[in-house]
Amino acid sequence: MQVTVTGRNIELTPALKEYLVEKLQRAQKHFDHRLDCTALLSVAKNPSIAKSQKAEITIKVNGNVIRGEESTENMYASIDLVADKIERQLRKYKTRHYSKGGKSKDRLDEAPDVSAELDSDLEVNRDLALEDIKPKIVRSKRFPLKPMLPEEACKHMDLLGHDFFMFINSETSQVNTVYHRRDGNYGLIEPEA
Repeated sequence: MQVTVTGRNIELTPALKEYLVEKLQRAQKHFDHRLDCTALLSVAKNPSIAKSQKAEITIKVNGNVIRGEESTENMYASIDLVADKIERQLRKYKTRHYSKGGKSKDRLDEAPDVSAELDSDLEVNRDLALEDIKPKIVRSKRFPLKPMLPEEACKHMDLLGHDFFMFINSETSQVNTVYHRRDGNYGLIEPEA
């Protein structure tokens, strides 16, 4: 495994780097080819943040991104937790990608209609707007939207460990979003025609 380690507000000692590489080697056993991994170890300068030691790991596998981050009071503990998370995600990716010709259980077809849930969410949002609560955008991200099927988008979302995922639906050529529902299924948000 090729690991690139970067530090922010922390001195990267050889012992810390070796510990990180050793923990990530366990994830390599799931693949025959070499994985390229990027690690960012950072310490928050704000003393009021209890879990100030953060480890972020990103691995690209066949065009997919596997990512995990963990924060604790100790950098070695953060590395342990994020390495375990990455190993689980890589194992999940491999079993889904390579099992039965890459076919996985299609959970989107089982998801109930989300329109009623969205209507109630819109009412809640209107009520919040009436109370004059002004949200503040504290972070903005840009990323390329790839054409794919909703089932593929669900796989990407799970691999990233996110609660939602935006993509271009290859069947309709429109921007769609898949998300995790509380009942364990997935939801699909499509724009009206």
